[in-house]
This record gives sequence, structure tokens and C-alpha cells, in this order.
Amino acid sequence: MKTNFSKMGFPIAVVVFAIAGAFASNISRADLSTAIEINGRLPVSCQETNVKCSTVPNAQFCTSSGQQLYRLNGAGTDCPDVLYKKI
Repeated sequence: MKTNFSKMGFPIAVVVFAIAGAFASNISRADLSTAIEINGRLPVSCQETNVKCSTVPNAQFCTSSGQQLYRLNGAGTDCPDVLYKKI
């Protein structure tokens, strides 16, 4: 009886372990998008600058010539999202 359980239990345990590992190491796309460099945009005109910023929150805002920089929204019509200095 014990050998039958070992013969069947071990392969099942390996499959369960492999599936659990696959889900545990899954990286969401949201995490990847926050790690990219983004060119900051001026607040009023949404004009793009050459200053590289990050969406990862920290204590320092991303600025250019004393103006805080923002991120363009998905529709490409407004710049509502604050950007942060790359650290």
C-alpha cells in the first residue's frame, strides 16, 4: 500500500509544486510599466521634455527648470499624473 502511494503521490506533488512556482513567480504588467523611463511633460501644454522621470513614488518630484513634470494620460489629451525623480 505504501509503495502505491509513493508511485502516485510523488508525481502529483511535483506537478502541484511546479504550478505553484509558476504562479508565485508571475510578474504583473503593471509592475513592469512602472519601471520604464518616461519623458516628463510640462503641466499646462503637455509638451514633452528630454528629462527622464519615473512613476515609482518617492520623496522628490521630477522637475525641469523649476517646473514639476507630469505623465500624459492614455487618451493623449491631458497630463494628470505626477512623475518622480529617478533614483
